[in-house]
Amino acid sequence: MSAVESAVRSAVVRIGALRDGYDGEDGGPRGEFWGSGFFVAPGWVLTSAHVVAKGRGAVWRGEPVIGVTTERGDTLAGELACALPRPSAEESAAPWEEPDLAFVRVPETSGVPQPGGLWLSDRSALGSPHVEMYGFSPLLRGGSAVDFVQVSGRASAGAGGPMMLEDAYLPAGCSGGPVVDRERGSVIGVNKGRVRESPAARATPVTALRRFSEAGAHEREVLQEVLRAHDRHHLRRFLGFDWSWPREQYDLEKRRDPGAYVSGFHAHDRAELFGRFAELPAPASSGEVLELVREALHGVLREAHRLHVHAPRNWRDGVGLLYDLHDGRPAGGESSRDRERAAVVLYAAMVCRAVAVRGRAAVPRPRTPEEERTAGGPADPVGELETWVRGAAVNLPNGIIRERVGDVLAGTDAPAQGAAYADVLVEIDPDLYGTHPWRIKLVQEDGQVTPVRQSETGVPRHELERDIRAALTHALDKGDIGEHLAAVDFMLPRALFDEPVEMWRAQEAAPGEPFSPHTLPLGYRRTVALRDRDRWMGGHISEWHKRWGAIRQGRMEAVPLVPDTAEEGHGQGPRESGEAAYTRLGLGAPHAVAVHCARTGSGGAAVAMSVAMGAGYPVALWRRCDEQHADCAQFHEGAAELLRSARPVAGPDGLRAKVRELRNRNAGAQAAGSATAWAGQLVLLYDPPQGLRRADGPLREPVQRS
Repeated sequence: MSAVESAVRSAVVRIGALRDGYDGEDGGPRGEFWGSGFFVAPGWVLTSAHVVAKGRGAVWRGEPVIGVTTERGDTLAGELACALPRPSAEESAAPWEEPDLAFVRVPETSGVPQPGGLWLSDRSALGSPHVEMYGFSPLLRGGSAVDFVQVSGRASAGAGGPMMLEDAYLPAGCSGGPVVDRERGSVIGVNKGRVRESPAARATPVTALRRFSEAGAHEREVLQEVLRAHDRHHLRRFLGFDWSWPREQYDLEKRRDPGAYVSGFHAHDRAELFGRFAELPAPASSGEVLELVREALHGVLREAHRLHVHAPRNWRDGVGLLYDLHDGRPAGGESSRDRERAAVVLYAAMVCRAVAVRGRAAVPRPRTPEEERTAGGPADPVGELETWVRGAAVNLPNGIIRERVGDVLAGTDAPAQGAAYADVLVEIDPDLYGTHPWRIKLVQEDGQVTPVRQSETGVPRHELERDIRAALTHALDKGDIGEHLAAVDFMLPRALFDEPVEMWRAQEAAPGEPFSPHTLPLGYRRTVALRDRDRWMGGHISEWHKRWGAIRQGRMEAVPLVPDTAEEGHGQGPRESGEAAYTRLGLGAPHAVAVHCARTGSGGAAVAMSVAMGAGYPVALWRRCDEQHADCAQFHEGAAELLRSARPVAGPDGLRAKVRELRNRNAGAQAAGSATAWAGQLVLLYDPPQGLRRADGPLREPVQRS
């Protein structure tokens, strides 16, 4: 048996009911064997959610009733740390939805050693022509015997879908076991099950572990804890004298691409770098990692191709987007491996700078006395990472990049970062047979529009907020960079202009969960504005461009959307025809902004709003309230002053920021007596004609951020 086979066999475990203390209550099975799993670090087993679900209620309550049996025959007590998805009413789901993954915590037992963990791939492209699937199955000999199984096949996986295992017969019981890329010596998936009437099987790619970050604070913390334990464990093994996965991967790299181990970013580098990343606080968002990856690629003159399809959740994921981009085949281009290594070193320097500058250099957990002795002093995770970066940079062949790394570490090359990685666009279609289809996209500063998720079947209007919540959370995580939060635009049909989208929540607080800014309504933390879907779906309107060009000069002036005066009240003046409204609004100054002190989604104001959009007004301001009120004069005076004092572009003096501040200051019943109480339900339409890819046209010039 080879060292690799021995390492895999020792890490793969049988999962079932713990013999002592579990009686199959809650209707759970009394049988011992449920499926397979594998250690990824001491104390942590990764498996499928549907495997541990066979334990029913006691498992979901986190009780130590999961039996984890190692190759030696030792049975350890495990408890469920978290799983996705979590079934409703503690019942098994069939078929089990994605991602179908679970982490089992296995506390140390005196006198019982725990196996070493397998290496989880950090790459985002996970296909491989040569994979091995491992697990245990009771079908080989029948009866109560459970045997170790090893199956060969080919793996293919998309960015977000399941992994397909071709030419692979996976017997029952192997669910939860690892899919190992033989060419790289890393786990790229978790067995899920056979495909009926086909010589194929399905697995969940390890990139799906990132879904835990979207599920909630607890799941996010567990994922980070597991990955830290994983990278610390493999660094310790590598720094020791025994066999380790990084050493094995190094040998595989030499055989697969002889030039890789000479000049490229190789397995030894990976083990040391990831071990240092493990001591750092996690990034604030996917957008922060993506922006650093983009900077690193540009710094070594490589194209940042299709980064937007990925959602890196930790620093190690960013590294996986920088090397081995040719999927293991010989690179072919001159200095290709050198550039990959340079990009990784530059990225690590940028991580070092980002963590230090933002004051996030706290160690995630205290070191053990043994680790303190090994390190030779108190913990300094940023300093240790900087030491690694400086040592790696010395050997970079390009002197300009070496100098750039030094500048980044010294803080003299810090970018003027004043924006999010991307803003978020939520498109909602008109009612179609009782439902509203929707799409969520990222809009980058250069105007690139990237789809994130969509639902073409849609849901009724009252279910829209709940239906888009997970996709919106995912998009915001990609868009945010540190303190720079993505703005959110809702492109709506005019019938939905009065939908309170600024009060929608991307995350809902769980019962008893402490306060978190992530569960606040969108408009409390972010600038939220509307766009007019009907105008974007129509033809070219020259007035739209002309008026936006005038407003961009920095001046805005309020004009009434409807001709009612504050003294007459709503509906008291003469009814205006569409032609008359177009003439009146069309004669307004080029920098005019239409304002109205009541709803615009229905009634006479809806007609006037349609006319204003046809007359090319790119900005409009109104409030979401009924027409029966007595503070029209205060609203119009306040709106006029707001437009005079605000700038139409980005920054704290920008119109979007001022609307957000004014609305938040006057939200709730406590603002009822305030002179600016009219602003509590303020709605802003901010709809420049640039920045989005129209359905039948080219990419427009970059959007004006605010």
